[in-house]
Amino acid sequence: MEFATVEVAGGVALVTINRPASLNALHPAAHYELASIFDDLPANPDIRAVILTGAGKAFCAGYDLKDNLATGTIDLPGTGFGGLTFRVDYPLPLIAAVNGAAFGGGFEMALACDLIIAADTAMFALPEPKVGWAALGGGLQRLPRAIGIKRALSMILTGRTVTAAEGQQLGFVNDVVPAADLLASARNWAGQIIECAPLAIRCSKQVAYASLDQPDFSTALTLDTYPTAAGLFTSEDAVEGKRAFAARRKPVWTGR
Repeated sequence: MEFATVEVAGGVALVTINRPASLNALHPAAHYELASIFDDLPANPDIRAVILTGAGKAFCAGYDLKDNLATGTIDLPGTGFGGLTFRVDYPLPLIAAVNGAAFGGGFEMALACDLIIAADTAMFALPEPKVGWAALGGGLQRLPRAIGIKRALSMILTGRTVTAAEGQQLGFVNDVVPAADLLASARNWAGQIIECAPLAIRCSKQVAYASLDQPDFSTALTLDTYPTAAGLFTSEDAVEGKRAFAARRKPVWTGR
């Protein structure tokens, strides 16, 4: 891997975008490399959660405009910006550990994650209109769903930069921590997720997202709508959860 690194420990994969000289802005080769990484992670049974962060001072400054000017090419994989933003049912929990600027597609990658943990130095923006573009990599769709249309448009229509503290106030940042504590905090969140049964986490995540787009609430409440709900309550993990509860011990999950 040339443009990102992956470290796996304790059930958590740490994916680090690694183009610090470009503030982790992504050119086509980096997009496709990250797409391959996100394709491969769910196949590893040792991985229960994923943390995404950036090397150096930035999380991801968006599309590499200098590369675009030099090549005239905009090329993304079918899975979207950073190989992530067009995925709608990723099986693993995703945590964005935003260490600095998350602009444009970088912010879209963070929004595609399930949780955003931000350093107090982090900044967020969808500045595409300022260069004649639009945030068509998922930002225009996910931000209104996350914080409501009026709040979202205050960022979308101005391209303004939002601090981590304001991001938490608006509702798209889950937690703000000192920069030195960012990865430790993200790992703590991942650890809390890993304590839960993996099938239950996948089902909960799928239902939470998919129910938002059901045509009516009765459909949203229909379990047949969600493939991961089938057999959940009779799974081996569901039986283990009851036994562990009764025995007052920590459950041993198998993902079956």
